[in-house]
Amino acid sequence: MRDSSSIRRGSGFSLACVVCGRLKDDGPANRCGECGGAVDAIHDLGSVSLEKGHNPLQTYFDLLPLRSRDSATWLGEGDTPCFPAEEFGRRVGLSRLVLKDESANPTLSTKDRIASVGLSRLAELGVKRFVMASTGNSSTSYARGVQLLDGVEMALFCGRRFRHRLNYPDHDAVSTYLVEGDFVSAGAAARRFADRTGAFFEGGFFNLARREGLKLAYLEAFDQMDAPPEYVFQAVSSGMGLLGAYKGALEYRFLGRLSALPRFVAVQQESCAPMAQAYREGASAISERHVVREPHGIAEAILRGDPTRTYPYIRYVCDTTGGRILAVGESEIREARDLLEETEGVSVCYASATALAGTVRMRREGTLPPDAPVLVNLTGGVRTGWPTPSRHRVVDASWPEGPVGWDGEPPAAEDARTTPEEDACAR
Repeated sequence: MRDSSSIRRGSGFSLACVVCGRLKDDGPANRCGECGGAVDAIHDLGSVSLEKGHNPLQTYFDLLPLRSRDSATWLGEGDTPCFPAEEFGRRVGLSRLVLKDESANPTLSTKDRIASVGLSRLAELGVKRFVMASTGNSSTSYARGVQLLDGVEMALFCGRRFRHRLNYPDHDAVSTYLVEGDFVSAGAAARRFADRTGAFFEGGFFNLARREGLKLAYLEAFDQMDAPPEYVFQAVSSGMGLLGAYKGALEYRFLGRLSALPRFVAVQQESCAPMAQAYREGASAISERHVVREPHGIAEAILRGDPTRTYPYIRYVCDTTGGRILAVGESEIREARDLLEETEGVSVCYASATALAGTVRMRREGTLPPDAPVLVNLTGGVRTGWPTPSRHRVVDASWPEGPVGWDGEPPAAEDARTTPEEDACAR
């Protein structure tokens, strides 16, 4: 990956591959055609002006991949609480622990930020129909956004086992497909569907608008904190939020708003920790032995068993900043979640608690100084009683094998179910 030297002055923003550095044409491509690396927005940091206000798309507009302020469609997310967790910190031995509470967003998830930035960028690109895959949070956020806007349609592919995490009502602009398989299978089906129909594939981790949207939580936190963080913790599956945070920190350092880059720590749950295992072994890439087939765990939002394509980016971020990738057990996650509610009165999902458990683990190990400024991104809360779409089609992992229209076959209705608690956390 390119370091901070690749962040340069330009005109508004330019597009470049973060791996090989080649400049790209202004368009929708998410991957480099030469090396396959992620394409990123390189902003003109010499002309950045930050505005004060509740709308993050306007506040941080000069650090977003948008050409016109009129394109910035704000969906009400952001400006979330960021506060010292004094009692929790006292109980675990951290005197300067700060929490960013993203459960205050409209769908209780930091993924609402990617919907605002993502849909705004799609509008500038002239995209009216797009296809995506999700385990529930991105889809819920995007579905909400599509239903608030006119003239946009989306087709969502989700593993059938995560159906209960799709929390949006039926709507003509949203087509839902449940795939008999895991997240990777759903993503493959989504890409095939996009190829067959000619619709835009949203891209997930490699969609630069996602990372740019998620970095806004960190820019807000950096602005809200009394002192810059020395350590940043986030739970990961693909790691796009952490990569966005790293890019935001690079930009803020260039702008003089951070004196140094924080150490970035990525946390996974032990039952599904391919990145943590590979990192522990010193591996530069994910091998077959690291891949978790049919992953399970209480933090459903971070159940990605095969992060082959994204691990090198997260490894780079953690290595170059002096951080690490680690895994914590289910009991640690539950204890952190319960202690947070007891001490701070904040209820979060298990993925958020995974990040918090990582701070407790490192403090107990003695690898996290007791007086270090620490920022933990609580990426979501718990959705209770939210609707689940009943109009959907169940397909196998190889679908579609032949040509299909945008609508495919009419969705088959099933009884919708909503479980008592749905994680609203991000990856």
